[in-house]
Amino acid sequence: MKDLTLTQEYLICAVNDKGVLSSYNLDAGSCLIASGILEMQMEGCISIQEKKVSVCGELPEKLKYLQPLYNVIHQGKPVKLEKILDTYMISFTNKKLNELVDSIMNALKEADAVTMVKAGILGNKENYAPKKESVNRVIDKIRAELLEDGEITEDVIALTALLEKAGRFKEYFSRHEQKQLKDKLKEIKNSEAGKTIGKMVNYIDGLFVCMIATTAGAASN
Repeated sequence: MKDLTLTQEYLICAVNDKGVLSSYNLDAGSCLIASGILEMQMEGCISIQEKKVSVCGELPEKLKYLQPLYNVIHQGKPVKLEKILDTYMISFTNKKLNELVDSIMNALKEADAVTMVKAGILGNKENYAPKKESVNRVIDKIRAELLEDGEITEDVIALTALLEKAGRFKEYFSRHEQKQLKDKLKEIKNSEAGKTIGKMVNYIDGLFVCMIATTAGAASN
């Protein structure tokens, strides 16, 4: 199996065993958008200023699975984060979100990280769901870096923060491990030695708070 990117690893840990991102968990969907935005920002093809997102470069080939999200942002002028969230999370259908999920899933299929499963109420639909070994590989990496003595990387910190925000810790970690991971994230944020990674966690916190605020505001209108 090929090495997976931040957004790919997030998605396989966020969907259920049928490969579906729960429509009842808005946080999981918001974190998928946050993951894609963060990944593109890290690659230097978008920038964020004053809660507005701008395209500042071509989408790299290795991030082509984020093309649907990149297209939503690529409007010729800065796009408000609220508008991006409206496009994906505040609508009568899941068309746009499903388009993004399908694009990422296709990349995961090429990476041999998913398998075909029967889905739908009658089990008459085909869908792609994460292979158990794919998920285990991601979770083991988090454990190795944050619960043991492995080298801590920015991607794993970002992934862990996103999974925590999406409420997915309980699916993969014991209560004791969940507390350890949350404490570790706090420690990293406050660590003088981990300034760069700490900024990453703070950035995700800020982005997530902004997204939740815009989602709640739009829902109340």
